[in-house]
Amino acid sequence: MAQITEAHMHLGQLITEIEDNSAIDEIDTMIQLGHIYAHLNRFWHGRNVASGDIDALYTDENSDFPNDVTLS
Repeated sequence: MAQITEAHMHLGQLITEIEDNSAIDEIDTMIQLGHIYAHLNRFWHGRNVASGDIDALYTDENSDFPNDVTLS
């Protein structure tokens, strides 16, 4: 649950930032979305991690943005 809670928090911060600035900094937003996605991806892959092995979540495979998705 920690990973999805973190994603929720960061998404809320991004929404607030966009609302406050009335503009989107594309590079910063892409970085933040990648960070949010990493949390969501670790949450999803966590269902396959043996109980108690939290370090297993923090691998490139479990954190990276997929290479078949393009943000434009």
